[in-house]
Amino acid sequence: MGFHKLLVVHDGQSHTVDYESDEGEDILKPSSIVTIPLSVQSDEDLARALQAEEDALFAQRQQRVDQSSRGRATLEAKLQSYYEQVMQYEDLARQNAARSSVSIDELEEKALVALAKEGKSIVSDSEKDIAILVQLLLWFKKSFKWVNQPDCTDCGSKSFMIGRGNSTAEELRYGASRVELFRCSGCQREIRFPRYSDAMKLLETRSGRCGEWANCFTLYCRAFGYQARLVLDFTDHVWTECFSTVHNRWMHFDPCEAAFDKPLLYESGWNKKLNYVFALANDGVYDVTKRYTRKWSEVLSRRTEATEAVVQDVVSALTARARISKPTHELRTLQIRDSQEKEELQASVMEISSSPSPLPGRQSGSQQWRMLRGEVGSAGNVSTSLSVPVRTCADEHVRDILMALGDLLRSTDPTKVISLWRRVLLKLQSQPYKMRRELFGKHAWLKDECSLPLLQAVGLKREIQDDDRVLLLLEGNPVKTALALPVAIEQLENLSQELEKKGVVNVDLTVFSKWRRLSGGNACASGEELPFEVASAAFDGLRGTKWLDPKGATGGWIEYRLPAGTSATLVGYQVTSANDCPERDPMAWVVEGLADGSDNVAQIWKLLDSQGEQFNDRYLKKRYVVDPEKMFPCSVFRFRCLSARETSSSQNTILQVANIDFFSSESQ
Repeated sequence: MGFHKLLVVHDGQSHTVDYESDEGEDILKPSSIVTIPLSVQSDEDLARALQAEEDALFAQRQQRVDQSSRGRATLEAKLQSYYEQVMQYEDLARQNAARSSVSIDELEEKALVALAKEGKSIVSDSEKDIAILVQLLLWFKKSFKWVNQPDCTDCGSKSFMIGRGNSTAEELRYGASRVELFRCSGCQREIRFPRYSDAMKLLETRSGRCGEWANCFTLYCRAFGYQARLVLDFTDHVWTECFSTVHNRWMHFDPCEAAFDKPLLYESGWNKKLNYVFALANDGVYDVTKRYTRKWSEVLSRRTEATEAVVQDVVSALTARARISKPTHELRTLQIRDSQEKEELQASVMEISSSPSPLPGRQSGSQQWRMLRGEVGSAGNVSTSLSVPVRTCADEHVRDILMALGDLLRSTDPTKVISLWRRVLLKLQSQPYKMRRELFGKHAWLKDECSLPLLQAVGLKREIQDDDRVLLLLEGNPVKTALALPVAIEQLENLSQELEKKGVVNVDLTVFSKWRRLSGGNACASGEELPFEVASAAFDGLRGTKWLDPKGATGGWIEYRLPAGTSATLVGYQVTSANDCPERDPMAWVVEGLADGSDNVAQIWKLLDSQGEQFNDRYLKKRYVVDPEKMFPCSVFRFRCLSARETSSSQNTILQVANIDFFSSESQ
């Protein structure tokens, strides 16, 4: 047997191939065969993809045998340690502790309200499950604390790192084999930051970095019955995957970023140079790198810890061990899912996106830390929708609540009555959403006829008891009440403050008694920040939500389209400033309309109103009246920003608005 080198010249490039000969015959032995799906755009694309992948595989084959052996041992040891960590999620004590720390009823309520805002009043159990999972992700983001340098618990000062220390027995008990040491910049005391790996301990500390976050969040997912995996990125990040029965695939969930179903976030948004990404669950270990890249040949060239054959062997061996005691029917299900995932991953590698949406750089961690890691990204930290979808506005309850407040204002003492009704609704809001009911005293204002429209607007009814007390309870769908209560409480609070400040005679009651809010339409905008600051958020009646266009400071627009076959004459409108960043407020804008039955593309927008002024406070609501000479029936209304506040001085490109309300006359 002899060893030789073969020089291969292809497309002007030379490649050296090691091969062996036996008994006078030259035999080439490729280390692996790669199947490339024929989903690229042309033969030329296929040839380039094949050549790039073969080049990368060829480079791997040049690694020394002893390096490959070391790579196998290192890879297997690392994945095995994480697999042992993942198996802790199956512990019932840990699952019970996780479930007891969050209200599933509150998560379900928020999930169903979010679906209702999208116009989905009837949903399947699978859709509801994914919506609850998204709410769990958002709750976790707010409940967990990111730690760059821990603050001093004695004096509250910042700290700076001074090195690492030895773990105590108690710290090792919860998997803290590494302890970071910091010095308080104020009182100079030493601060220990154990890097716990036991999710049970993390339920108590609720702090850490991506490792702790993903570790604990994956436990929560398993505790609530989701099929979940811990995902390990060898370029130093960790997140979660959950299986969606709605989409019949694994979905990406990153608790640090509150991001979901954005697998290209790291490569496209953070500019990460990925190499290995593994998912670990109680049923095995999976190489899911292809899900997170569209540059597979580049990634392959960086996978130098072990050959692809070794990686596959290690993953297969660990998975076989994990499944050794699984029943036959479960093994069949897993095998089918494995096959489907393999096809999905291979197809995703060759997917060519003609207009990829920009993804944000990293948001978690300090700016300095993110810059040192090179994960700030280059997309301007925005996640913009380029397709400008038309979104349903489930806002009829906003119209009904405003009209109901007009009835309350006709009571004998509106200032007192409105304040009392706010307290009543707050009491009901604090109860489980499926069983809201409360027995109140013998108050005349509770029995007043002028309060009935408010009860109907929020999906409640009134029953007067034999002892003359008043019982308030759900009248129908509890989701309707869950959707409407926050709006009613906020409107009552705003009106109560205005009445106490100005008095009844000095409050402008136009929107409650003379105007009628338009509702039941669809919204569309020039841009959005996904997943929450979308066009429909401008019409949900809540100041705590908002519509944001990352590039809308000059020319950004948002449309409100009335239901098909309907039109209205705009008599006025309201604009409410958002929660933060005054420089993003609109400062100069126009409101335009399209006539009934017009083609939105072919027809010309007609001017209804133009304004130029500044919002001097957050959540500030301003009302504008349309000139009667410019009024005409419209089917679509558009708010178009000419310039945002401080656009030139701050180089701001973002436009944001909390609320926009369009009104017709009450007679319409």
